[in-house]
Amino acid sequence: MADIDFGNVGVFLVDGDASARQGIRHILFNEGCRDIRLADDCKEVVEVLNQQDPDLIIGELRLPDGDFGAVTQKIRQGQLGHNPFVPIILVVVEDEDPAAIKVALNQGVDDVVPKPVSAASLMTRINRLINQRRPFVVTEDYMGPKRMQDDDARSLDAPNHFARKLAGEKIGFLEKEMDVAAAEEDVKGCRLQFIGDEIKGLIDHVAPRLEKGEFDEALRESLARVAAETQRAHGQLENTRYEHVGRLCSSLSGVAKQLHDTSDAVDQRRALLLRPLSQAIQVGFAGGISSEEAAKAIVEKIGAGVLAN
Repeated sequence: MADIDFGNVGVFLVDGDASARQGIRHILFNEGCRDIRLADDCKEVVEVLNQQDPDLIIGELRLPDGDFGAVTQKIRQGQLGHNPFVPIILVVVEDEDPAAIKVALNQGVDDVVPKPVSAASLMTRINRLINQRRPFVVTEDYMGPKRMQDDDARSLDAPNHFARKLAGEKIGFLEKEMDVAAAEEDVKGCRLQFIGDEIKGLIDHVAPRLEKGEFDEALRESLARVAAETQRAHGQLENTRYEHVGRLCSSLSGVAKQLHDTSDAVDQRRALLLRPLSQAIQVGFAGGISSEEAAKAIVEKIGAGVLAN
C-alpha cells in the first residue's frame, strides 16, 4: 500500500449511528487525518456542503431523515456542494439489499464499504480512489464514475484533488475552484453533444422517405419537430464553445421549415440538404468544425444557391 499523507486532507463523515461514526473517525485519525467533519443526517449534510468543500465524503446509505444515495445524486448534478467530482464512499450494513446498493451506484457513488468498517477495508477503498479511480462519464441522465453499462458513454478526466493531496501536493482554493470549473465545462460540452445525437435520430427518420419523394401528414409533423428542435438547439448553443455549430442547426431548421411549408410535392433539392447538414453538425460537435467562418462556408457549400430559391 502506497505511503499517503492525510495531513492536508478534509473528510466529511456522515452516519446516523454514533458508534459507527466514531469507529470510522478513529480509523481516519490513526491514519493522520485531523480535518474530519461529522454529521448524522441529510439536513446537516446540506448545511455543511453549502459552506465547506471536503476532499472525501464517506456516508451511510440509510440516514435518519433520508437516503444518502439521493444526496450523492444532487452532488453529482451540481445541485449541492461546490464539487460534483468529489470522491464518495458509501457505507452499508452487511446484509443491505443489493438492489438498494445498485440504485446508489447509479446515483454516482465511487465505492461501497460494508459495516462494521475495518481499517483494512476502508484503506483499500481509499487506495482505489488514489490509484484506480474510475473515469467519470456523462449520459443524458447520469454524471458520475463509470458503470458497467457505460461502455459507449462519453468519459472525462474528473479532478481528483483527494489523491493529489494524499500524495503531498498543496492545492490552493483558487486552483481547486478552477479545476472544477474546467471539468464542469467538459460536462456541459458532453451534454450539449446529445443535441447532435437527437438531431441525427430525427434526420435519419425523415430523410430517407423524403428522398424517395414520399410526403404525408406524419412526415409534415416530423419536419415541424426537426425545425423546432434544431432552432431550440441553436439557442442552447449560444455562448458555448459550440456556438458555431448553432449556425448549422439554424440552417437545418430553415430547410426543415421550408419542406414543412411546401405543397404536397417534395422539394428534392431541399430534401437532399437534410443529411449533409446533420452530418456537418456531428462533425462540428466532434471538433472538425472549429469556427463561425468554417460553419458559414459549409452552409454555403451545402446550400449553394438552394436556400435562397
